[in-house]
Amino acid sequence: MELEEIRALRRALHQCPEPSGEEVRTKALLMDFLRARTGLELHPCGEGFYAARREPGGTRPPVVLRADYDALALPDGGAAHLCGHDGHAAALCGAALSLEGETLGRDVFFLFQPAEETGAGASGCLELFDRERVAEIYGAHNLPGYPLGQVLTRPGTFACASRGVTLALEGRPAHAAYPEDGLSPAEAVGRLLCALPELARADRYGGLTLCTVVGAELGGRAFGTAAARGEVWLTLRAEADGDLERLHGDILGLAESLAGEYGLGFHHGEQDAFPATVNDPACARLVLERCGGGLLPGPMRWSEDFGHYLRRCPGAFFGIGAGEGCPALHTRDYQYPDELLGPTVEAFRRILLG
Repeated sequence: MELEEIRALRRALHQCPEPSGEEVRTKALLMDFLRARTGLELHPCGEGFYAARREPGGTRPPVVLRADYDALALPDGGAAHLCGHDGHAAALCGAALSLEGETLGRDVFFLFQPAEETGAGASGCLELFDRERVAEIYGAHNLPGYPLGQVLTRPGTFACASRGVTLALEGRPAHAAYPEDGLSPAEAVGRLLCALPELARADRYGGLTLCTVVGAELGGRAFGTAAARGEVWLTLRAEADGDLERLHGDILGLAESLAGEYGLGFHHGEQDAFPATVNDPACARLVLERCGGGLLPGPMRWSEDFGHYLRRCPGAFFGIGAGEGCPALHTRDYQYPDELLGPTVEAFRRILLG
């Protein structure tokens, strides 16, 4: 009965996808589900909420279990659950439901977080750690390409730090017949793009680093006007936060130097910033031992804002296989498999019950 209820919840969440920062109906659905079926206390937390399960006199350390619930924003302005957060939130509700009437000897807090896709949600939910006594935190993400239900994690970095960076070079417009009267950023942009692979070269850092060009724009489709403005859009990734900061600083330094050399204006911006998700070794071992998990050989290249929590409290993030034939995350064919709800609830239970 519990499994059927959380499957129905997952499908209801799937049918009302809301992008980061706009999860009004999603949040209400989750809170209504918990109010109707559990005796948990519900408290606001940032733009999300948490459900408290208290056991007075408990001797075991208090634990937080976290799930995200935002959908992926689409280019057409809509949203869709193409990352499985509908399943994450439903599984956490299932874990809460399955513990009704059990004695754990500890307080447990079920944290429901919005805005993971943009990296903005976790930082607002950090107030949980100021309100409640918390010893450890755990979270999970579905992993397409791995056997259904297989738990996977690792000590140290589970998921990379990342950051979106915009670099803008400003010149002076001119008629295309008299380009010498203007100031074009074309050569500076070309040199910048050619230099990026060298700046991100692996042997310059202690672990994985990547600089991905996600787009560039120079001038416009106006054949009578010479280019006067150029932008380069990058996503930076690194296994270690320090390496990301160094790579970011080197790229900004080069862009600023080129702007000075060519007499261009320069400004930059950042978006979608994620810290590295760095697991506490003891907590990662606990997940592996209690859940019969497998050891990931290296960090996932994608990012997770769960790293904000791990800066405040020991814990571990882990993956659960969504099936070897499951479509990849963030693709139009992806949908969280209902068959994964049960194994995810069971993994959370094993972490809590030992």
